[in-house]
Amino acid sequence: MAKALRLLASCALFSQAIAHSRILYLIINGQHAVDDGFVTPSTYSNPDIICHRDGKPAKAHVPVKAGDKIQMQWNGWPQSHKGPVLSYLAPCSNTTDGCASVDKSKLSWTKIDDSSPVLLDEKGGPPGRWATDVLIAQNNTWLLGLPSDLEPGPYVLRHELIALHYANLKDGAQSYPQCVNLWVEASGPKAATVGKEEVVVAGQKVGLPATALYKSTEPGVVIDIYTALSTYMIPGPTVAPEAKPVPVTEQGLKSTITAVGTPVVVTRATATVPLPNGKTAAAFKG
Repeated sequence: MAKALRLLASCALFSQAIAHSRILYLIINGQHAVDDGFVTPSTYSNPDIICHRDGKPAKAHVPVKAGDKIQMQWNGWPQSHKGPVLSYLAPCSNTTDGCASVDKSKLSWTKIDDSSPVLLDEKGGPPGRWATDVLIAQNNTWLLGLPSDLEPGPYVLRHELIALHYANLKDGAQSYPQCVNLWVEASGPKAATVGKEEVVVAGQKVGLPATALYKSTEPGVVIDIYTALSTYMIPGPTVAPEAKPVPVTEQGLKSTITAVGTPVVVTRATATVPLPNGKTAAAFKG
């Protein structure tokens, strides 16, 4: 299934964040499937940490299948911004339009990737080589594996980089969360999971609201990466038991765009159609 899905979320640019980054593309199974700025630890309880500052749902969904690999394409990442690469999934239950009008504050997130081990080595001294250096080395992309047992239906994918270059200062860590709507297609006649109060994600029944993912005082958020470190404690919950992350040491798979595809919109609780009028926005808009 060759598909190129361009994410054209129109987002406001803030003057203090011009040099920062956003997601430009998704590449699914080798096929080509946005607001600058960051969220600080003092606002971890603010809705901005969910899907970036003032993030609002998009109508479109990227069609995927359970077990697919998604390549997240950033438009650049500074070498100095060392830190983890994190990904979460939240089902959009009890909806008739997928995630198009979901209340982001009610989404329950399950961590499916934490880029472990985040701190790879300190050869030559601090700050050393981190997961974000791997992302930079492969054209600012991260290969993300979806759980192979995902139930069909609508989900929001939350993909996040945390920059730690100022994390030794008060309120210095910088979170860059980005959200994209997914529609997990059924294999065979199974219908989409809609109307269920509980959707199990990667073997985990209960997720967390994004405003409860991190504490501003935890070691993975308050840290001096310019001193010698023996390890790094990844912030947030643990990865779900049935998640299928691509290890940081295996982040070398190259994806080539072979064709252009179309995101979908949900017309009924279990049915989708191609997004009309050539529009391609699937990312939450800021």
